Amino acid sequence: MHWRVTQGDVLTTAADVLICTANPWLNLSGGINGAVLQAGGESIQRELHAQLKTAGARQVPPGSIVRSGAGPLPFQHILHAVAIDVFYASSMEIVRQTFANAMTRAIELGAQSIASPTLATGYGPLRIREFGQAISPVLHELQAECELTLVVRRAEHVRELEESLERQ
Repeated sequence: MHWRVTQGDVLTTAADVLICTANPWLNLSGGINGAVLQAGGESIQRELHAQLKTAGARQVPPGSIVRSGAGPLPFQHILHAVAIDVFYASSMEIVRQTFANAMTRAIELGAQSIASPTLATGYGPLRIREFGQAISPVLHELQAECELTLVVRRAEHVRELEESLERQ
């Protein structure tokens, strides 16, 4: 597993698979999800709601990973990673498990490159450093030959995330 942290827009990061933050209702309503919808992701929203309807569910639990097509976005798959509960609460353990589930699914899909934002750090309660501490064990345990790009919005978060990942 090779990883790097970069500042930018995760939706323009070259990758086979995008791990996308998601809420339990799979609504593309804000943050990265809202950006997906604005980029022409109406078909992705319909696909996600159809999956909920087929499952007879109104929401999915924290830790869930829901795959969709990428619509007009430059990915083969989008993995919608639910790292919060219905009250937007989360924890480092929920983030660790959600990220591990997403990485496992991406590898199962044959991804050679994966792009991910930080989970549960926007609408969720975690700090960038806590996200890094949560996922560091996952990155060190995975035995896969793929490239992971972790994308943050602010320059100061690059160093903060790198330091928290390297400490483990």
